[in-house]
Amino acid sequence: RYASTERPAPPKPRVLEKPDRFRPPSHPSRLRQKTRYTYGPELTQAQKTKRYPHMMPPEGTFMHWFLTNRNIHLWISLSILVSLVVGIWLTDFLHDTPYKDMLPPNSMFFAHPFSFIGRWIEVYDLHVAYVSAQTAEKRKQKVDDVKKRSAYRKAHGLDQQEGIFGGWMAKSDEQSKDPELVGSSPQAEPQHAGEATIESIASKPKMAAETYVDFDGKAQPVQKKWFGIF
Repeated sequence: RYASTERPAPPKPRVLEKPDRFRPPSHPSRLRQKTRYTYGPELTQAQKTKRYPHMMPPEGTFMHWFLTNRNIHLWISLSILVSLVVGIWLTDFLHDTPYKDMLPPNSMFFAHPFSFIGRWIEVYDLHVAYVSAQTAEKRKQKVDDVKKRSAYRKAHGLDQQEGIFGGWMAKSDEQSKDPELVGSSPQAEPQHAGEATIESIASKPKMAAETYVDFDGKAQPVQKKWFGIF
């Protein structure tokens, strides 16, 4: 048989079917099924009861109930917190109260418990009254201090100079000085005209608050500033 000299035609390219919608690789049309693992046969009764070191106690025992019961753990936690609070309160009370000598002895609790508790309540009432009196005295001192400051400012006319915003606005150099130094200028002392101007301004407090002395010894009106800008 003679070999053919004609070459076979090249295969046609494979044409894929047009998809009806776009499906990205991360979102396939079907959900992926989880891989099934075989863990072996179930444990026998002997294997279930076999004990190893550092394992939980077996079910049905007292230790298993004690370690897995939520109520007993809640009771223990609250008991510890309450005991800590009571201990801190008792230590603070014994350290701060001036009536520590009036407290009954601890041995009286077993002999006369009701008298012991009643004495403690009486001493605690005295301590509360003492603390309340101290607090009221401190508040009274603060109120008196505020009243004295307001009376001092009213007597010296400081409240009238503050304006609406209570002294938060910018003040001129003359307003920031003391009343005794208003109108004085060290640069104008060598000049006779400057000294006369200073004396005339100092003799009139209202004029001193509205004017100031420049470097030439002349009285100039004070330019009011609003918020330190105008």
